[in-house]
Amino acid sequence: MDPSASTSLATPHSTPLLVPLPNVVTRRYFLRLSEALADRFPDVAAPKAPDASTLDDFFLAVRSITTNQDLPGLGFEFGSRIAISDYGVVGLAIASARNLAEAIEIQLKYLDIITNTAKVHYVVSRTEQHLILKLRELGQGRRLDRFTIESELSAQMRFVMDLLPAANMAQCELSFPFEPLPNGQPYQRAGSCEIRFEQPTAQLRMPVEWAERALDSADETLAPMLEDRCQLILSQLTSADDWVQKVRNLLLTKASEANSLVESAEALGVSVAKLRWQLGKSKTSYKQILLDVRMTLACQYLEETPLTLQQVSYQLGYHYPSNFQLAFKKYFNCAPGEWRRTRC
Repeated sequence: MDPSASTSLATPHSTPLLVPLPNVVTRRYFLRLSEALADRFPDVAAPKAPDASTLDDFFLAVRSITTNQDLPGLGFEFGSRIAISDYGVVGLAIASARNLAEAIEIQLKYLDIITNTAKVHYVVSRTEQHLILKLRELGQGRRLDRFTIESELSAQMRFVMDLLPAANMAQCELSFPFEPLPNGQPYQRAGSCEIRFEQPTAQLRMPVEWAERALDSADETLAPMLEDRCQLILSQLTSADDWVQKVRNLLLTKASEANSLVESAEALGVSVAKLRWQLGKSKTSYKQILLDVRMTLACQYLEETPLTLQQVSYQLGYHYPSNFQLAFKKYFNCAPGEWRRTRC
């Protein structure tokens, strides 16, 4: 790890208990992006954070500069600079966790606050030897771009470095589904962490015993207070006019129950016409959101449970297993049985 990139992890005791607006996190991201551009692409003007900026503003700015010019490795350079402290109150909640497994759980629980969950989905799994954090693609041709994959996984690598500063990162492995850059930069920022390219999945793998390793910054007294603040921020985000997220949240908790537009509209307290109109404003439909949620849950069931394909289909609200298998294959271009064999 580049010593100049190291940022000490602020302990919960030393930080005021303020609930930061989501744009505070966004502004940190704009700052880290500016640093990455200045170091690696000094001729490229860094985008400025607009007033009351949101995560959407940040990712739109990234898409703008990466679409218009070739900036290889910018995602890795950016992600490896993001410290736990850049996550605001979510970072404090993470740091106060008892161990690494709990810290990962908190991070993923409040992922909506710190990244674009319309694009990013993680699956955590364990083997006898490894704890694995996989970055999931969303199917139907919506492949994650290189910037997103690099930035997400390098940020996860930095996440582990910050939480377990004494850990031997040579025992970790980053896997990317694309080819390396010719000059090897900026992957030097990974330090001793092994990096493998042209792999079938994008993931961070580490020794399974790290999961239960205690954090120096753990604080069991402060942890529930910080979680309450994270819950408050998350409720503020999901109670806004984000009808796509409202429907997703409903379906994620009632995937096998509220499967019709009528049932969901009733559960959300609006008319079918209003819900359809609100989703149309976001250029999507209830049918598409339902499919996305079902496929997201399907991957979790296939990778994390011993459920049969028939049981998975019923859990997702499909009356006939063949309908589930056809939908899954169309979505991922891969049969669910094959997915389970190759991903688990």
